[in-house]
Amino acid sequence: MPDQGGLPAPGAAARAAVPHAAGSIVIRMTAWYAGTSFLLILIAASVLYGTVAGNLRAEDRRILTDTAANLRLLTADVPRAAGPDTRASRLVLPGSGFIWFRLIAPDGRIERETAGMDRAVPLADFAALLALRPGAQDFATVQNEHGTPFELLSERFGAGRTETIVQVAIDRARDQRVLVKDRERLLFMLILSLGLCAAIGYAIARGGIRPVARIAAAAGSIRATTLHERLDTADLPDELQSLAATFNDMLDRLEASFAQVSQFSADVAHELRTPVNNLRGELEVALGRVRSAPDYRDVLGSALEECGRINRVIDSLLFLARAEAAGAAPRREALDIAAELEAILEFYEPAALDSGISLALHADARLIAPCDRTLFQQAVGNLVANAIAHTGRGGTVTVALGSDAVSAPAPMLRIDVADTGSGIAPAHLPHVFDRFYRADAARSSRGGNFGLGLAVVRSIATLHGGTVSIASTLGIGTVVSVRLPLAAG
Repeated sequence: MPDQGGLPAPGAAARAAVPHAAGSIVIRMTAWYAGTSFLLILIAASVLYGTVAGNLRAEDRRILTDTAANLRLLTADVPRAAGPDTRASRLVLPGSGFIWFRLIAPDGRIERETAGMDRAVPLADFAALLALRPGAQDFATVQNEHGTPFELLSERFGAGRTETIVQVAIDRARDQRVLVKDRERLLFMLILSLGLCAAIGYAIARGGIRPVARIAAAAGSIRATTLHERLDTADLPDELQSLAATFNDMLDRLEASFAQVSQFSADVAHELRTPVNNLRGELEVALGRVRSAPDYRDVLGSALEECGRINRVIDSLLFLARAEAAGAAPRREALDIAAELEAILEFYEPAALDSGISLALHADARLIAPCDRTLFQQAVGNLVANAIAHTGRGGTVTVALGSDAVSAPAPMLRIDVADTGSGIAPAHLPHVFDRFYRADAARSSRGGNFGLGLAVVRSIATLHGGTVSIASTLGIGTVVSVRLPLAAG
């Protein structure tokens, strides 16, 4: 085998690209898995943090509201008529380490407040307090000069001389510390979750892509010499079973096609070798010594006959190749089928008489069909010639024309070419339309029997949208049926 300069074997580039492509897919899938999972965790953490913060604020406001209600009851028990100083001294207000409150008179004078509240939560906009409607509550979040946060409730109640403004503040520094710790914990959990999501996503992606990578590697390693290999579908997930089965079916078709091409090449070589060897032998004999003009004429005539045989094989092969080419279409015209069959039988009548065979045509109806005249004549002619070649002296070849109304989806015309020859064994019937196949291996191709006639007939029928079938009985004869579409209307 000639040196190829170290070039990679066919499919090597594809096989080398498989790990790279699989790695890229794993990275993308990992990013999607990790990103999606982390986003869900982030949303859940944000909702949880927001819920905790909201609950803390709601709890603070509930405490402020309850404290304001208690102050309202206390001030109602100590009338302002007793005098400001007396009223203020008689008020016993609840207190704690983180709740602050003050009572403010309508003139802005602070009647009573928790010790140190003037420094912790100084009274700021008194005009805004007077703008409060009686019974209305106003919540606000404020910070003092030291940065300490407070939740502040201002409420105005009473009327006239009994009107009082109460302010209750709660120190939220403790809540802020709780929220800061929660944020730190959540941040740690988010970082940990991101790592876990990436690791789990990578494991899922790698496990999911492994069967696909195996299929891709198998596809990249397929060559003409490895078409017999198949994917093992036993351990594949259900989602990939159909893909692997389809891939194996494709390999079956490819293997069958390659085998057919190899057999076809061998058949072509065999069929052409015989006439070429005959031609070469005759020329070598003719050139072996000086011969007379009549001898040379005989040699040239025999050589011409061998060239004709070679030409017929090549013409048949070219026709089959063109018929199977994509987009091939016959040049259709409306043909009177009965008239065409009469012309074909008239052409073959001399050959039939020489062989002692009678030809008969049965055409009860005048049928019109859109066909390529040349191809139609070639197909039926091949069938008639084949029937004559396989029918003994005294036999009959009958061509029958009729319509096949049972055919779907549209009615077809039917041409049956029947002979009274020796028939074909059942084992050979499935193969008679294959190229170069001859049921009688002992028959020579000298009579023009190259095993291509029925293959050409099938190709012509397929080109016209029709079909061809065969039935035969040993010792009785053979019937070949061609069905072609009838003209519309």
